[in-house]
Amino acid sequence: MSTELIAPPTEGAGFRIEFSSDRRADIEAKHGRLASLLRETGRDGLLLLDPENVTWLTAGATPRGHIDPTTMPAVFCTLEGRWLIASNVDSQRFFEEELDGQGFQLKEWPWHWGREQFLADLLANRKTLCDRLPPVEGDMVDCSFRLARMRRNLSPYEQACLQALGAIVSHALEAACRTMRKGETEREVAGQLAHRLLHRGVQPVHLGVAADGRSRLYRRFGFTSTPIEQYAVLTTTARKYGLHVTASRTVCFGTPPEELVREQSAVVRVSASYLASTWPDALPREILTAGKRIYLLSGYEHDWLLAPQGFVTGRQPVELGFTPFTDDLLEPGWAVTWNASAGAALSCDTFLVTESGPKPVTPPEYWPVKRIRIQGADCIRPDLLVR
Repeated sequence: MSTELIAPPTEGAGFRIEFSSDRRADIEAKHGRLASLLRETGRDGLLLLDPENVTWLTAGATPRGHIDPTTMPAVFCTLEGRWLIASNVDSQRFFEEELDGQGFQLKEWPWHWGREQFLADLLANRKTLCDRLPPVEGDMVDCSFRLARMRRNLSPYEQACLQALGAIVSHALEAACRTMRKGETEREVAGQLAHRLLHRGVQPVHLGVAADGRSRLYRRFGFTSTPIEQYAVLTTTARKYGLHVTASRTVCFGTPPEELVREQSAVVRVSASYLASTWPDALPREILTAGKRIYLLSGYEHDWLLAPQGFVTGRQPVELGFTPFTDDLLEPGWAVTWNASAGAALSCDTFLVTESGPKPVTPPEYWPVKRIRIQGADCIRPDLLVR
């Protein structure tokens, strides 16, 4: 295991999502899958109410400004057409900012009616599939499980969007670590990280900053008024294009404590073990079993019990959590987040499962790394940044 520094990207590196035709093709393909589901079940239409399913079918259209979940936009599909269901308050903005030229028609309800009455009229005398049964009468069948499985396999367009998001998240985490000042509070650093994300159109879903070993006590942490004197662990889950990624980085002021160095070495080895096994048809419980052996050999036998080790991400921050009992085989197109922790150290990043092996979504941009060779392949993992 060697330490090195990842060089900064060349000018123009990164992912650019330029052509709306790519998005339109993605939407048409998903509509085709839903049409096949309607034919298979003999239903007249499909109603999508959950925001993650709406953003999935619309390839990223994201509702904003809603503090009442009963006013959220929805989507209704038949074999031939698809409609946005929105109140008159939201319909114009949603089309202009999110759905222009994407083949959707509009079913609009006046805000003072309430969405429930509109849905009752829409679904009357129709045999409907729903991702969540609305509080109205009708012939409706829940298909949320089928839709959840569809969402996990990210299309090429979604994978490109995810990698564009991952590059922003890596940059924001690392820039926050490089510019924070000794004595700043966790809250101040969380605010700096949030600013870097929001400045690039990314919504922070979770922000975590743990100063001077608080992550040793709390494996799932937020941020407090605690000042940072020696080191800090930063983590975030962030959303853009209706997709999520999660990553972490750790920064030290001066020579890191020996205990933290040992803990970081352990999580780097564990996360490398997880990464080396992230291939199609791998069984998550077997990947976790291999990781447990690394925990044991590193002197942290029981630390895997203290926090979840990984999950499938996508339209929801966690689409499928991994446990020792998970039977679902990894599939190409899944986005997987591995989250190894020991003591105060955390090694967390998101990857795409591909036929050629795991593809980093949140790779180090300009950061010290450990290169670990496992079964003839090099696994690169972020190390401690010492300032």
